[in-house]
Order: sequence, then structure tokens, then C-alpha cells
Amino acid sequence: MNTHRSTSPFHPIRAVAIDLDGTLLAPDHSISMENRAAIAAMHEAGVEIILASGRHYQSMLPFARSLPQVRYMVSAQGAYASDVDNTQTFFESHMPTDAAEATIAFGLENKLSIVAYAATGLYSLTPPSPWLDYYTKLAGITPTPTTPEAILKESIFKIVYFEASERLDAVQQLPFLRDSQLYTVRSMENIFEQADPKTSKASALKPLIAHLGIAPSELATFGDGNNDIPMFEFSGFSAAMDRAWISPKEAATLVTPDGPPETSFARAVQAMQDYYKQ
Repeated sequence: MNTHRSTSPFHPIRAVAIDLDGTLLAPDHSISMENRAAIAAMHEAGVEIILASGRHYQSMLPFARSLPQVRYMVSAQGAYASDVDNTQTFFESHMPTDAAEATIAFGLENKLSIVAYAATGLYSLTPPSPWLDYYTKLAGITPTPTTPEAILKESIFKIVYFEASERLDAVQQLPFLRDSQLYTVRSMENIFEQADPKTSKASALKPLIAHLGIAPSELATFGDGNNDIPMFEFSGFSAAMDRAWISPKEAATLVTPDGPPETSFARAVQAMQDYYKQ
């Protein structure tokens, strides 16, 4: 990668953190030529490319491997930050065992579909169902069936509930979730996640960019969900995709111009350049 120069067409940005689903990825989970070209142009100008997703490291890896410009990843909603080869760890947070146990018990009691993200992979805690099939397709990994007793022996990054949106709306109002001291986020209409309070994409990015000698003001972030808000607030520039939820749109520096979903990220990069030309 070329050394950054102030003549970069992306000045003052020296690093970008890019969400996957709803941002870099098209609805069919492909990466468009336009989005690839935007990443290549930034990399050529010396900008560090970081992927930052709620997905597990293992689920992110095929996308990172298809983008040779990517050296670092933030995964599991910010519970883990590493290089692509997973030889360096910059941040890692795990749910306390008692909190994970209570979270699993609440999900089972309320008959929610449950997947746990552990350092070793994804694990399902409920029987096969259409909702588990839905999540498997979304995550790109088939969760391994397990028991609460077995999973509590693992280092757990986060626990995910997924159900019909109306059901999650109601469950979210119950005291256990409403008053939770954990990091909680409704990352998608059908998905509610809980993790250690230290977890967020911003928490993971902070030591990673410090390692790279890059200041938060030199970081640009791109996303579409509530889980992206912490990194929006941490970075010097942020762009919410045109199809993003209302809250991230309100938190972002700007909202990407309307257009096809598969090129939202490329339009966001152009909007960022226009923003700094003002």
C-alpha cells in the first residue's frame, strides 16, 4: 500500500471502516464492481481499508479474502478486532458467564430462536426451525447445535435472538431486556443482540487505528444499522446508506444519495469526497 500523502484525493481520511450487510454487500451478498472500484481507489491513495461487521470472523473471511486491499477486520459487533489472517488481536471482549447464562435462560423461557457467537464459531441453542434457516443463510455459516451447559464453557462474544419483528418488539419491553446493563442492539428488524458492555464497533476500532497511528478524526465509517452508531460517533466522518434506519441516518455526517442498493457504498465514497471539497 502506498504511503499516505496530503495530496490524497481522500484527504484528510486515512482509514475507512465499512459495514458489510446493507452497506458494502448487495442484497444477494455480492460486492458490485462499483464498490470494489471505490475500495481500490482509496487503497491506491494510501487509505487503510477495514471491514466492520456484526458477522463472525469466520463469516467475514470470504469477503475479506475477495478484497486483497483489506488487512484488518472488526467482527461480532465489535467484540473482536484482528488482522485478516487472525495472527494479531487488537481487541476482544466476552460476556460474563452469569450474564450469558441469564441471557440464554431468558431466550429459552420466551421461546426465542437463539444463536451464540463464541471465539470458536456459531452455536444454536434451539431446535431446527425456519428462523434458524433464515439466520444460517444470513450469517453464511451453519450454527453448530449445542446446550446451555456446553456453550457456557466457551468464550462468548454475543448472544442473538431472532424472531418475527412484532414478537421482538414485545419481548424488548420486558424488564430483563429493557433494564439490561449489557450492550444491547436491535441490529435488524428480526434480530436482537446482547454482548459485554465494553462491546461496540467503536471499542474495537479505537485500539486498531491507534496501532496504525491514525486518529479518530482521520477515520471514516460507513453503515446502515443501529449497531453502526457507536463507530459513527467515534469517527471524524460517517455516512449512512440511503436505506439505513432512521437513527443511524440522524447520527451520520451525511446520508448517501438515493440509488441502487448494490452501489450505495460507492456513492457514499463519492459523497465523502464532495463533502471535503466544500
